[in-house]
Amino acid sequence: MEIRHFVTFKKVIETGSFTQAAEHLGYTQSTVTTHIQALEEHLGGPLFDRMGRKIKLTDIGSKLLPYVKEVLDTYEKIESITTDGEDIRGDLKIAAPESLTVYRLEPILKEFRNNFPHVNISLSNATCGDNKRSILNGSADVAFVMMPEFQDSDLIVHSLLDEPIVLVGSPDCSLNILDNSYKNQKISECFLANEKECSYRVMFEDYLGVRGIVPSQTMELWSIEAIKRCVRSGLGIACLPLMTVEDEIKEGRLKMIPCDGGFKQIFSQVAYHKNKWISPALSAFINITLKHAKDWSSEKITY
Repeated sequence: MEIRHFVTFKKVIETGSFTQAAEHLGYTQSTVTTHIQALEEHLGGPLFDRMGRKIKLTDIGSKLLPYVKEVLDTYEKIESITTDGEDIRGDLKIAAPESLTVYRLEPILKEFRNNFPHVNISLSNATCGDNKRSILNGSADVAFVMMPEFQDSDLIVHSLLDEPIVLVGSPDCSLNILDNSYKNQKISECFLANEKECSYRVMFEDYLGVRGIVPSQTMELWSIEAIKRCVRSGLGIACLPLMTVEDEIKEGRLKMIPCDGGFKQIFSQVAYHKNKWISPALSAFINITLKHAKDWSSEKITY
């Protein structure tokens, strides 16, 4: 058995398929199969039940998993040992939503990369719910989320900044939800939204539900940039973090739509598992993040 076999085994579990594991690890699928077969031959039994495209851990695989996690955690600690305390090495797996990746993380990643060039960074984008699950299941070392402030007994959570959420339309949009005539009505505008689990989409849909307001249609798009472009063209309205649209609002390319009562508070937050070994790389990344978050507060713009 080799360390790389354990890495492959864990990646197959995280991704749910041999094909996806191969893509993430930069292997061919046959290499992934060979690694798993080597473990199975050593242990004397199959690690996975293969049911069509789906795989499921066997009893042997389930028993092996906690030991693999323990071995890989120890291996990570060994890899971080250096003769020079400033020469930090290792891997850092970050999970974040698109909004924070595009509008908040660039200076953090740049400073970290400049200071610690030997750390391998892996950044994945997903919904806040998926990002939270990724640190709970160990597939990420640290995760960013945008959602109401939360606490979890298994996580260490740092609240970074209150992120205002705004409703925007094209410059000639006449919608005004302060107008009581919209209550219990179907409005003509289409609601342009991202994925169903997005925290601020859920918040806005709850906001409309309480008031009995129904959009003419809901259209899901794949990115914030695509949503903004469609809103600017007059295709509909969107509920987005202010940080993602403040330039367009200042330049008159988008218009804020007044909303009665405002929205619930949503915060950018960074979290990691309380039982996670805090490697030098992870510790440095968290410290840089918290330092930059202080600057976000001073740059905050209100409308």
